[in-house]
Amino acid sequence: MAVYRGDQAQLTFAMEAAQGADPEMMDCEGATTGASTTLSAAIEAGVRSFAVASVSSMVVGDFIRIGTVESSEEDTYREHEVRRIEAINGTTLVLDRPTAFYHAASEQVKEINAIGGNATRNDRDKYITFIPGVYESFTTPDPSMTLTGRRFLNTQSKRNYSMVYAGQQSLVGSVSGITLLNGWPLRFPIGNVVTTPQTKGGLNARLQGDHKKGDIFVRIENAASAGAALGAIDTVAENGRDAQSNSFPNATSGYICIDDGSATKSEVRRIVQAVVNTNYYKLNYPLQFDHDDEASVDSVDADGGDYFEHIITETTDLATVSWHVHMRDSAETTANDFDRRYMGGMIGSSTLSAEEGGMVTMSWDGVNFLNMIHNQEDQSTDGDGTGSNGVGTSLYNSTTLQAGMPRFGVMQAIDADDVGIPGANDGSSIPTTQPYYFSEGTMKFFGTEFARIASFSISISNGEEPRYYIGKQGKRARGPFEIREGQRSYSMSATVTLPDSIASTASTATGATELFKQLLLEGNYGGDTGNTGITCSIKFERDANDYIIIDIPGGGSTAGTPLAPTNKLSKSGMYINTANHSPGTDSLLQIEMDAIFRSLKIYIRDTVPVYP
Repeated sequence: MAVYRGDQAQLTFAMEAAQGADPEMMDCEGATTGASTTLSAAIEAGVRSFAVASVSSMVVGDFIRIGTVESSEEDTYREHEVRRIEAINGTTLVLDRPTAFYHAASEQVKEINAIGGNATRNDRDKYITFIPGVYESFTTPDPSMTLTGRRFLNTQSKRNYSMVYAGQQSLVGSVSGITLLNGWPLRFPIGNVVTTPQTKGGLNARLQGDHKKGDIFVRIENAASAGAALGAIDTVAENGRDAQSNSFPNATSGYICIDDGSATKSEVRRIVQAVVNTNYYKLNYPLQFDHDDEASVDSVDADGGDYFEHIITETTDLATVSWHVHMRDSAETTANDFDRRYMGGMIGSSTLSAEEGGMVTMSWDGVNFLNMIHNQEDQSTDGDGTGSNGVGTSLYNSTTLQAGMPRFGVMQAIDADDVGIPGANDGSSIPTTQPYYFSEGTMKFFGTEFARIASFSISISNGEEPRYYIGKQGKRARGPFEIREGQRSYSMSATVTLPDSIASTASTATGATELFKQLLLEGNYGGDTGNTGITCSIKFERDANDYIIIDIPGGGSTAGTPLAPTNKLSKSGMYINTANHSPGTDSLLQIEMDAIFRSLKIYIRDTVPVYP
């Protein structure tokens, strides 16, 4: 008999344009039913409710498609998504979770009864497909319930509680033992990532109009005059599926760089479709940033062996992620797939570590989520078990099944052939690179390399706090309304085998007693220099143009050269708390060092064009 096996579980993730807004498009064309209306006004990504022209026959529990979808696939150039109605106030619809995309006024809102529509297009419109690396285990953030026995005065109590009532819910997950194959998971506990290619193709194009974070379709105003084959769509293999690709000059891969030259907004995406007879182009993954009108667009040859530089810098507001957990039973029965999706995840605490003889690993230690949906539609308790509640009907108002499942949602399965960069067009976009090995790393304190680092661990804490406010949520959903960042803190521990001994009168920074001296100095060097701390730089290199560099403190302009700390406010570096030089049984004197620091910056160079 088929069973669900833990080793057949699959976790993928993607960024969100707004907290709690899982990104995915489903056209559902050919599967619409009942009411059809339009948006009364434009809505941004992250909206939980909006006004429509008329609610018609819509009822609480219905699933709706938001966004206009044309009958021809090549004519669609608007984002669209599916949400569930949780409440209706006049002509205002309250959703089960925030919208993932911007929608213009008068766009369609339709009731649906199944995913339906163009199966190929639906299959291409999955974006929660990135893996954090090679992970050993993960904890799913299924709701943790607060069920409390309440005691009331009554003759039946007999010292026991009288009734159980449900309280607030929390959704906390984690991923441990991630072996890094690239830098995909690094940025989420820190901030944003800016990507610039080594070379560009010389396409002199510009965006037409402002574009928003989360957009899938972009307008390129002078792509045709720059040489792009507008409307010339090539059919190529995309992870075993048919796909549309626009061929840019000198860039058969179809990748473009938007806002190149910007230190805060440059990003790389792939063109997967040119909308016929328009200047609209469909991207393989939502935009990470807002982009202004006339922002530059250039072509990139991502298949030519060039590298991409990704720079991760701190931000006050962290990006959130959606997780998708896909389980298929041991008999490989698609109809038995067990899918869960978690929204609004903030990577609150994280650890990056490595030790001698091992690989560089990362853990997402604590990830708080706002909400979840799943594909378990029906449940027979207190009902006849016929499963008569279908997608698009009101599970709340059923007369034949009393226990329609809370948090049931319409979503696409993320299958094995979906994993990796969406629309990579290389047959399989699961990373095939080798891990980063500790043996390929170096660490520098105060600009001096210590060759005998036995291990290190960097801990990141964002002090995140789930907040519970008054507000309409889904049926039996009492999770957080939002998650806010708190005080950020960094710490590092390292095991250091001391360098060769030198004279006690020596002042060189390469000596065996230098860590002892730095411990006593406490990062304060007196005089005009004062309280500055030290610098630290960690590098793991697979090739000359394939590495990860962590600079402490952040703010430097060159990889491997941290910003020189000063005694100015918010400009200091690393401070050593402990570095006990007690003799042990090891053949060499080995020091357990613990330090704190206020900022970092990560430089990554690899051949991966798209970072989530």
